[in-house]
Amino acid sequence: MTYTVGRLAGRLDGEVSWLSVRAAVGVPGAEWVSCAELLAEQGAGGDPTLEWRQALLDDYGREYGIEPPQQVAAMFVLMWYVSVPAIVAGISTALTGVSPDVSAESLAFRKHPTAHYPMEVALLSERVVPLEEAARQVEEHTRAFTDSYQPGVKMSSRQKRGAVEDELRAALRLPEEAVQAAMAAEAFRIDLEQKVRTSCCFVYALPNVNPCGGCPRIKG
Repeated sequence: MTYTVGRLAGRLDGEVSWLSVRAAVGVPGAEWVSCAELLAEQGAGGDPTLEWRQALLDDYGREYGIEPPQQVAAMFVLMWYVSVPAIVAGISTALTGVSPDVSAESLAFRKHPTAHYPMEVALLSERVVPLEEAARQVEEHTRAFTDSYQPGVKMSSRQKRGAVEDELRAALRLPEEAVQAAMAAEAFRIDLEQKVRTSCCFVYALPNVNPCGGCPRIKG
């Protein structure tokens, strides 16, 4: 079967209840985040995710009545950003063996107004890429983010890159009819049998919150 970006967007849009995916000729509106622009600012030494992290910290402060832990917001923003190319490429290749272009220039997203995670993704390129190119694009796109991400708290490269691995693994497992998942996992170098996450979201640092399922801190 020959896939267009529009057809792939339709497949993706129906797979995840909390995420809407569309094809677009440009960034849809002022409230949308251009991945290319965010990475350009971050790569130049700016901090384009500061307001995003602060919104989370403000929520934690109100909910828990504490001075919120910076590392939780820092990690969630990292996971959410890298999930944009990871979930598009992961689900698409698991379903079809091909993917929309997920380079930074080809993606934009809009955050949920109160929960702050990416809830809409716009596919800005008409290109459909084969599996190996999709894997390369995910690597280059996410590495451009993780290598330049400086959220004000110490974060190891294993923690940063592990988040990409975890988001890809989750994406490959999401579709019910993931007929190409094993082949995609090989291209992405992902072990689908791994039960424990590689990275930690640090949510345990919030008062009376237990580590989430698969947390590497409680393995074994």
